[in-house]
Amino acid sequence: MKRLWSLCGVLFVVLFSHYLKANPIAVSSHFKSQQIINVEYTLEPITQQQAFISKDIDWQKNQADTLNLGLNLTPLWLKVSIKNTSLNDLTLILSIDNPLLDEVSVFHVQGRHILSKTKIGDALPLANRQIKNESLLVPLILPKASHTEVFLRVENEGGLRVPLSLWEPSEYLKYKSKFNLLYGLLVGFILSLAITNLVLYGFSRRRYFAYTGILLTSLWLTLAYIYGFGYRYLQPSGLTFQQLAIPSLFFISGALFVPIQRYIFSTDNKTLSRTQFWLAWAMILITVLMWFLPKHFALSLCLISLPVLLLVFFIIAMKQFNQAYKQPSIAFLIGLSAFFSAIIYSGLGVFNPFNLNIGMLSLTFVCFLICSLSLCYAVIKLFLMQRDAEVVSQQNALAESKAQDTLMQERLALQEQARQDLEANIEERTFELQVTLRELEDKNRELEQLNMEDALTKTKNRRYFDKKLIMDIRRSRREQTPLSVIMLDIDHFKAINDNFGHLTGDQTIQTTANIIKEHLKRPLDEVARYGGEEFVVLLPNTPLEGALIIAEQIRKAAANTDIIVAGTTIKFTLSAGVFSAVAEDVNKPSLFTDYADKALYHAKQTGRNRVVSYPLPD
Repeated sequence: MKRLWSLCGVLFVVLFSHYLKANPIAVSSHFKSQQIINVEYTLEPITQQQAFISKDIDWQKNQADTLNLGLNLTPLWLKVSIKNTSLNDLTLILSIDNPLLDEVSVFHVQGRHILSKTKIGDALPLANRQIKNESLLVPLILPKASHTEVFLRVENEGGLRVPLSLWEPSEYLKYKSKFNLLYGLLVGFILSLAITNLVLYGFSRRRYFAYTGILLTSLWLTLAYIYGFGYRYLQPSGLTFQQLAIPSLFFISGALFVPIQRYIFSTDNKTLSRTQFWLAWAMILITVLMWFLPKHFALSLCLISLPVLLLVFFIIAMKQFNQAYKQPSIAFLIGLSAFFSAIIYSGLGVFNPFNLNIGMLSLTFVCFLICSLSLCYAVIKLFLMQRDAEVVSQQNALAESKAQDTLMQERLALQEQARQDLEANIEERTFELQVTLRELEDKNRELEQLNMEDALTKTKNRRYFDKKLIMDIRRSRREQTPLSVIMLDIDHFKAINDNFGHLTGDQTIQTTANIIKEHLKRPLDEVARYGGEEFVVLLPNTPLEGALIIAEQIRKAAANTDIIVAGTTIKFTLSAGVFSAVAEDVNKPSLFTDYADKALYHAKQTGRNRVVSYPLPD
């Protein structure tokens, strides 16, 4: 009977085990990326060893796309199962898509064996991260045909929001490149608006431009901290003020709405204006006090009190609505509403009172962008309306002065004289315009020359080279003459930069460019800076033997050249790759540079300080 019960138990486990736990994430050699929703978690106070082997832990399955347990100070354990169906080891990247987490310990386990472990977070130095990135990234190496588990222990005083995703490295690089491009454009746009307002303040001395510029700068810094760039570039040593900087910037931004509002809206009601003024100073005081409070308490204070204060500002603005400045007033209210929405959305992401599926705080980004545009429109429109009012006032004064003229003949004489003056001014302005247009043409030609020249080496740049390569390829095919391309690269250039500094590196690049130019004797021969420490030489109507001779001369000249910096002699060498052929397909100009680059790579791999031609030697 005991054997029968044992057999039934084994069959039950085999048949229904996949219903009793979360399904593992199946990956293969064709895996790209996947958001992890099959995650199990527990808030029980367990140890690392218990998490790995204990069967008594109550693991709960996440029902939403993003795990968000709100503002919870209890350490959180998560478990993710991964099954590698490939017959090869796979390297993947686990992305924890919340860069504001204080501390995350990650354990990659197979059975009872720990394959890897790491500890990252914004409370730890950037040097602790295996992948130096603003995001929390953990590399995972999955053994072939294996079933492994990833355990995460998360501690955070700013809310337990842990969105996870799994990436193939090249796919993540593509995604991150696109994200950083879009992020850089939009954040750069906000920063440019801030700088524009500060410049306008410098010209006009209108203070509302200065307040708007400071407010937009605060929004820009907030976005930098929310997406982890503040941690990466402003505090890589791991000082734990990132999650205090965000609520502080929220309060500062909210307080800056008050002085802008005083310029746009009516201030007849002194009681409301005085109340708003003291509320703004109270926000600044709270900002200072928050740095002496626990982080979770400071964050809660900000996300609860700030929406209330912003709502009070909105009500006061509605009561002080200025019909004379209707358009700036509406734009200001839109900006204030967008900022209010961003704070509410951030609060929902932190507290998660309604179990919302809030992953990345993308809506905060959109709200900040709308707020920036609205405030810029409001202050610029206010400036234009004030300027128009001043112009109208001046025009009225001029009309009153003219009304005092009583004699028609004098008026006619004045008008005739004005007409003649106007015609003379038009002729003068026309002449000045022609001169200006000629000067503009000269400047355009100078600008076009600068666009074709590398600023550091005074050689041609990559843009000019690409055009020149196409022209020489067409000539080579038309005249059936050989075209040679030499790719040159400074050996161990990174070591020069690291040991002697970037200025010495720049001097090395300039010296290399001068050496190459000294060895090009024909007018049609061109050298261009291809990128970094790499140069490319175009030799029309030159066979492979001639190109190899020139490349070898350049290499020897570089090896015999010394660079003296601060009494220190620096020697450097060059590696070169050469390709020569008669062009056949004008639609594939990159073949010449690709083959020359392959030869250069072979020269690097076989010892450097040498010249190699393509086809490569056996």
